[in-house]
Amino acid sequence: MKIVLEKDRQLLMHSPLYRFTNENSEEPNSVTILHHPEVDAYKPFSTSEKLGFVYFDLWSYSFAIQLQQVLKAHDMVKGVLRLRRTTNNFSYIEEDILAISEWFGNVRNVSVRSNEIGENHYTIVLCEFGESIMAHLEYRTGQDRIEFEWSSHLHIAEFDSLQMTSDSDNNRNLFKNIDAVLQYAIQWNDAYDGKLAAVRLLLQRGELQ
Repeated sequence: MKIVLEKDRQLLMHSPLYRFTNENSEEPNSVTILHHPEVDAYKPFSTSEKLGFVYFDLWSYSFAIQLQQVLKAHDMVKGVLRLRRTTNNFSYIEEDILAISEWFGNVRNVSVRSNEIGENHYTIVLCEFGESIMAHLEYRTGQDRIEFEWSSHLHIAEFDSLQMTSDSDNNRNLFKNIDAVLQYAIQWNDAYDGKLAAVRLLLQRGELQ
């Protein structure tokens, strides 16, 4: 397979199941790492032309596999989802909402607060997914970090990309996981164009500044 990585993003390369290479290879279980889109490559959501298989940043990490296992094992009809991203790329907001809606249902009742004081910028999105899932999504400027929490009357699942990481400058918890990319990538089509347009409209109506 071929996977396109965004600038400054890295891939976990310790898996014994795959052979990693920077040159196109047709060998079984080989992964070719690219930095420019190709037709048959798995591409990040941020790519300008969303064709073929597209993966979301949020669901391309190891914690996504663990989280999905928890959600499959427990009833998730009702719950609260909290996501906090520390990042200098606020375009993740619409991408994250679309990614979360893939697992929890369509987004609705969106309310947005945004503020910028000097170099510090934050945006908070309050919304609902599906029938009865409340969500609090928070974005702040700073070095990349993801904190995620799912809580229901049956289970609590938490993730912090800095947890158990001794070197915050080389945070391997935010290296892409090839298994997560393969499992949760979507086949982009006109329906997703419509979903993305709907998310953008909801954010605009929610007074995103």
